[in-house]
Amino acid sequence: MEILETPLVQILLWLVAAAATIWILVPGVMFLRRKSRYWVEVSDNPADAEPDGRDRKHAERFKQFVALGFRPAGKTVEHGRFMIPMQWSWKSSGERYLASADGKTFVSFHRTGGPLRTATLTAFNEGGLIITVSPGEKVAAEAGGNYKREAVGEVEPEELLKMHARRVEEFARARNLTVKAATFRDVAAEDEKHSRLLLPKMKLGQYGSIVIAMFLMPAVMAVLPAARGRGAIAPLIICVAAAVYALVRWSILPSRIPMAVRMAVMAVGILVPATLFIRSTTPERSVARHLDRLDARPTPPKEPARTVDWIVSQGRWSCTPLVQRLENAASKPTTRQIAHDALVKLHGGTDLGETRAAWQAWCTEVTKPER
Repeated sequence: MEILETPLVQILLWLVAAAATIWILVPGVMFLRRKSRYWVEVSDNPADAEPDGRDRKHAERFKQFVALGFRPAGKTVEHGRFMIPMQWSWKSSGERYLASADGKTFVSFHRTGGPLRTATLTAFNEGGLIITVSPGEKVAAEAGGNYKREAVGEVEPEELLKMHARRVEEFARARNLTVKAATFRDVAAEDEKHSRLLLPKMKLGQYGSIVIAMFLMPAVMAVLPAARGRGAIAPLIICVAAAVYALVRWSILPSRIPMAVRMAVMAVGILVPATLFIRSTTPERSVARHLDRLDARPTPPKEPARTVDWIVSQGRWSCTPLVQRLENAASKPTTRQIAHDALVKLHGGTDLGETRAAWQAWCTEVTKPER
């Protein structure tokens, strides 16, 4: 495409590529340098703990725990910067809390793009917190000390409370702790401390792998010495890699949009362009575009033999655009000569002539699909 060879377009592509690189890599760099920030907004207004009408599962669980004697306590909203290698900033949708009458057990509800997660929490007089989450996600790191988080499967409220009570008893006995009759702010503060203890122990994980595999590696390959001097190819590769990465990032990070919908959009967004790209990069089309560029050049190539060798390296399928150039008055004489020389080389060194008719039968034969 001649437009990609213009200086203005190349400058614009490099600017977009540079901006995309900064947007993608800065969170990972800041994460690795442990420059993450984390803070929590706490509201002890009981009304904030009540369902907002947009989540039927939350409303159902809320009613079940209220029937078991729990009362609304408040809501927390978490904020962070560079919490994972894929995000500059993050804000949770909030956790809504209920409290038992004696303040020794709290229940929270939250979603992170998947199922509703119900957590039971108990604080200790000596400091610390134990959390049981259903259905829980496994966390690679542990806070340690008097803090413990355990994941269990999907269970009903009564069973979750029983499981949590057993874990509290075992953990308190093992560490010589006493359960605290806590306020909502006490539990919110301990939960925040638990998260802060986890942050330094977090690793790149799958998010870091996605950044490396889907953007960093293609970008590095694009700017290697072997790729230099190819005009807009390097910034174009970086921009395409950034677009694919952005789509994957949108698909996997927590969102109110159902995961199935995001996965379907990602599949279409990747497969359709990939299919079109593969179809446009067949040897036949690649050679045709290369010959077009030769005709568009103001001067003939300095080393036509290298051009011939490259065309021959594309294989027998390149003979179709080569034959079409032989008597094409719109092509330059140097382009027609290169096409002829490439045909001779493809034919094993035997020259069938300089006309299209002389080569057509052979080209048709060698490009027949293999059975």
